[in-house]
Amino acid sequence: MHQILFYLGDWPIRSFGVMLSLGILAGLLVSYLVARSQGRYEEEVLDLAFYAILGGLVGARLWEVMFSWDYYGNHPLEIPAIWNGGISVQGSVLGGLLAVIWYCRKRRIAIWPMMDTLAPGVLVGQALGRLGCFLNGCCFGIPHKHFGVIYPAGTDAYYVYGAQPLFPAVLLEAAWDILVLIVLLAIYRRKPFHGFIALSYFILYSLGRFILEFWRGDSLRTFMDLKAAQFSSVVTILVALALMYYLYEPFAIL
Repeated sequence: MHQILFYLGDWPIRSFGVMLSLGILAGLLVSYLVARSQGRYEEEVLDLAFYAILGGLVGARLWEVMFSWDYYGNHPLEIPAIWNGGISVQGSVLGGLLAVIWYCRKRRIAIWPMMDTLAPGVLVGQALGRLGCFLNGCCFGIPHKHFGVIYPAGTDAYYVYGAQPLFPAVLLEAAWDILVLIVLLAIYRRKPFHGFIALSYFILYSLGRFILEFWRGDSLRTFMDLKAAQFSSVVTILVALALMYYLYEPFAIL
């Protein structure tokens, strides 16, 4: 586990930033290849990338700030300091989604086919980003003596739990992302309607996130003993299922 991979002069090159950047590039490449295999949206995917990445980063930071307002409310100057850590996967998905919807409306592109094209790339980006979380020592699990990882001093995990073995929830989430990616690519050409792949992504990712949150040691609780990520996962699954039902209707138009 290495938070800093190397230095360029006095400037530290952090593992999380490297993996996040690789995740963005790899995700863009996968979405481009999916678009090329369909014979459409190759140029649009590349053009859209800037807006989706910007929306994802802004959404990821705002989500984290919103659920950590007790801290950021007293330290408002640190809100833009994304380089110090503190971003959320679910927030990034929401921010990126809003950017995609805006772009498609502006360019008069059908939203659901485009979202189907982007979904596999999002999963690749998430998986690599989670590896960055592991190297950074954040998004850690609860103590687990039989199946755990000991984080080094200087990481968030060590600050909270010390030298206890912690459940590698973030690595399992990365593995879950890759499994969902394989499933979606396997059924891509047999999708029953436009939007099926994107909505399946939302459902399957949220299901895995909901389960793994039981073993996360850094998440906040909201109400009914559910964590913030679990509550948003349940909402996401319900909305995605409702949209699936709607889009499957013969006369649905979106």
